[in-house]
Amino acid sequence: MSDSVKKGLLAAYSKLLRPLIRILLRNGVTYAEFSEVAKTVFVTTAAREFRVPGKKMSKARIAIVTGLTRKEVQRLSSTNLEERFNFKTNLSRIGRVLSGWHTDPDFTGPYGMPLEIRYDSAISNDSTFVRLVQQYSGDMTPRAMLDELLRVGAVVETDQNWFKAIRREYVPQTLAPDFLERVGRGIHDFIHTVEENLQKKGDQLGRFERTVRPAGGMTEQNLKIFDQYVRLKCQALLEDIDNWLNKLDEPDVKKGEKVIHTGVGIYHFVVKDDVEDVRIKDLLENRSEAE
Repeated sequence: MSDSVKKGLLAAYSKLLRPLIRILLRNGVTYAEFSEVAKTVFVTTAAREFRVPGKKMSKARIAIVTGLTRKEVQRLSSTNLEERFNFKTNLSRIGRVLSGWHTDPDFTGPYGMPLEIRYDSAISNDSTFVRLVQQYSGDMTPRAMLDELLRVGAVVETDQNWFKAIRREYVPQTLAPDFLERVGRGIHDFIHTVEENLQKKGDQLGRFERTVRPAGGMTEQNLKIFDQYVRLKCQALLEDIDNWLNKLDEPDVKKGEKVIHTGVGIYHFVVKDDVEDVRIKDLLENRSEAE
């Protein structure tokens, strides 16, 4: 693969991942967890689809194809699915802070209720948030920890620089399992179409995949009108397609007829990434890491 093709693919995947990473971050999934999933998919895909004809895929060759170490390939291939998705991550540090706030005698009052504590104090053994984080969170900075706990509503500020824990668990956002399944299936199906079209040769038609968008964008007022228009037109089209599909005979597996899972998805997109190429350091505050 040429460098230009590789760079193009990585740039495309950067755009693809952006909304997916937003969903992960909103739901408390860390890079370590995502990385483990990505490694698993690299290994299983290489093992299934990049074999030399007539030969089984060796762990050594999987390591060569994926760029992972043989040790990592061995670990991933010897664990079951449940173990692969049961990780210990940096989120445990946040959980430890909340747990300590609810259980440590230095940070609890009568009946085991968490104390309201100030952010910091000149007295070293005071029950402060800084001391709590230092005791239970390793190297995470107290200010960053407080910002995250305030963001998710696990902690509230009761007075200037005084804080109270109102939740013991860290849950950034919850999603219904059926919605998660729908998201996974929808993205999976769309990317399969993209992959198929990337593989087509010559005059092959590939899969139908089209996009329309106004070249110069549109106003917020027109977006509301467009949203109503899309809902009306696309719903009517999908119902028409659904009626057509329901007239077909289902495959008879007993007669050896092959079952093909197929369909059509229509989606209305509104791009949220206003700035495509932005330096990470331009997004960060200049606050001292020691805070």
